[in-house]
Amino acid sequence: MLSQPRNMIRYIFETEVAKNSIVLLIMQSVPNAMKMKLSRGIFGASLKFDNNEGIKVPSYIPVGQDVLHRYAKKSDAIAMNAFSEVMFNMSTTAHILGGNPMGATKEEGVVDEYFRVHGYPNMYIMDGSIMPANLGVNPSFTITALAEYAMDHIPAKEGFRKKTLEERMSELA
Repeated sequence: MLSQPRNMIRYIFETEVAKNSIVLLIMQSVPNAMKMKLSRGIFGASLKFDNNEGIKVPSYIPVGQDVLHRYAKKSDAIAMNAFSEVMFNMSTTAHILGGNPMGATKEEGVVDEYFRVHGYPNMYIMDGSIMPANLGVNPSFTITALAEYAMDHIPAKEGFRKKTLEERMSELA
């Protein structure tokens, strides 16, 4: 922003950002984690990020920056980074995972093997919070598969009869 203010102004007034942008996601295979904690202060609640076990999550990945700048040069584009990474040296993630571990009892975890919340028989958790660690890939399909697994174990309501495919197709005709 400071070294190229003209490009920054051009970006601010861009009316078709999604149409004219390419996002390069740089993933790393470094074993690390961040914990989010809700903190209360004099100005209300806020999220605090804590590095797990003192391991700093790198916000600058040299090989990723090299690829970003080479791609921008080839495509006559402007290379940009996330604001929080540049200004605060704080890495960001699109995949916030964990927080509701699985366990046989409520002392061992939040959910059981079918993702039912211990002590709440009709409450299920079927999102990324049940995953204990980052997979290193986009977790969408894994989350979907786990949700499908959990749904298969929810008993049907009494008197409910599942329609066959033929019955559903004939209703559409």
